[in-house]
Amino acid sequence: MASARTEEESGPAADPSLALALAYARRDLRPVFDDLFALDRRLADAVRQASEPIIAQLKLAWWRDRFAQDRMDWPKGEPLLARLAGWDADVSQLASLVDGWEALLAEGPLTEEAIAAFGEGHADAWALAAAALGHPGPPPPDHAALLWSYADLAQHCSTPEDAERVRAVARGQTLLDQRPPRLPRALRPFAVLGTQGLRSLRSGRPMMSAGGDFLSAVRVGMLGR
Repeated sequence: MASARTEEESGPAADPSLALALAYARRDLRPVFDDLFALDRRLADAVRQASEPIIAQLKLAWWRDRFAQDRMDWPKGEPLLARLAGWDADVSQLASLVDGWEALLAEGPLTEEAIAAFGEGHADAWALAAAALGHPGPPPPDHAALLWSYADLAQHCSTPEDAERVRAVARGQTLLDQRPPRLPRALRPFAVLGTQGLRSLRSGRPMMSAGGDFLSAVRVGMLGR
């Protein structure tokens, strides 16, 4: 079983893919990106570090219950919840991200339905973050969200077969046929992550594993495409 990590160790700064993307976030908007990816890593840790599926389900249920509550009723003492409470958006929709992570807990090989639910949960969360940043769309960041979430899932799969199933879902959704649409400057980190995800899914390599991946992400970070 993986050892427990602190939020700081498992958060965005510990992931080179996220760290590069966040380098292109405007200083005044960076907190929303930090909160979004900190929540995603917390949910990931609940799934990946649990010794039994029921333990992961209990941890995920805690977050789902919070997002079903009015934010004014959220318990005190949880720093991430306190930050999310400040979003200018309907944070109850973050329950979709929890559902996406929970879909991975089913026994046996990953199913197309579970993979799709995982991607949809991320797309919903990214769209909500975009709204909190003042950019509800169009275009929404869903294409970039699906590319990055599928690539992140594929590189953490326990078997090559599961990883290929993830890439097959991405191909089936025609996500790999074109680059994500240009996003507003405020959403540039999402564009950077979408580019990383696209290259990873096309090549079958982990994100940021080749020099060209880094250069492509930097170009998008600077120019938007």
